[in-house]
Amino acid sequence: MTKRLNVAILVGGDSPEFDVSVKSGAFVESVLDRDKYNVFSVKVKERRWWVDCNGTGCDVDKNDFSVTLPDGVRIGFDYALIMIHGTPGENGLLQSYFEMMRIPYSTCPPTSSAVTFDKILTKRALAGYDIPMARDIRIARGSTYDPRDIAGKFSMPLFVKAATSGSSFGVVKVKSADTLAEAIDTVLGQSCDLLVEEFIGGTEISCGIMRYKGEYILFPPTEIVPEGEFFDYDAKYNGKSSEITPARISDKALQRLYISMKTIYEALNMRALVRMDFIVRDHTPYFIEVNTVPGMSPASLIPQQARAMGLEPSKLFDMIIEETL
Repeated sequence: MTKRLNVAILVGGDSPEFDVSVKSGAFVESVLDRDKYNVFSVKVKERRWWVDCNGTGCDVDKNDFSVTLPDGVRIGFDYALIMIHGTPGENGLLQSYFEMMRIPYSTCPPTSSAVTFDKILTKRALAGYDIPMARDIRIARGSTYDPRDIAGKFSMPLFVKAATSGSSFGVVKVKSADTLAEAIDTVLGQSCDLLVEEFIGGTEISCGIMRYKGEYILFPPTEIVPEGEFFDYDAKYNGKSSEITPARISDKALQRLYISMKTIYEALNMRALVRMDFIVRDHTPYFIEVNTVPGMSPASLIPQQARAMGLEPSKLFDMIIEETL
């Protein structure tokens, strides 16, 4: 009989997405095949990593990535399934730890994770790959800038985005040049630098992609119709949007979308499952960002897309583990 893998699902983290991560981890824990895996949820918060042991926390030994249970049994984890959105799960920190420990894990490598976590670095890394993207201006904390000059370069509305944030934290839609400086100051309070980005009107699309056994698996894209101004936290997690899978876009737009996604995946040296976001305008997909640890709560987009293509969540995670093991 094949030995069951001891799989640690890492959840939590040190960003505002802590609760979202816990929900993602709980869903993944509920669908993993117990005939193949012994599953443990490992919460991460700052320097402490722990497993819930009947209401008390059993600390993880980071020297060898193991835990000793109250009955004295020591469990050494064979595999890390990272479900932490934001730091340290999506920016290369955990990935670097697991590389040093030689423990297989479920996400992109450290460098890819670090680059894609930063919206500015991602866009600069893709320059020259013929990927349509919104024009932008970078502003760093402590630098000087002229809001009137910035407003003159773009028509209203526009977006102010923290360079490193997820779940639409640190994103402000600016409709008037008079409120641009306030929006920039607000976002710089959360991030060391930001993007002021032109508004691209069109259909918002989100789509999963993974490589499995040398072949690309392209998920059916989801069209997002938010009730509010854009796909913010409430729209993503509190039902304040309509999500239509597959998206109502033309075959021409779909073909261009998939070509762009494969180009981005290869250019950024990605692996396993990621999700990419675009705005489609005039059959052209404009790249927004990439998520290397996509949300996996019941309300998240990837589970919806998997169901639409007839892929059960348990099988999806079998494939991710197999590909990265």
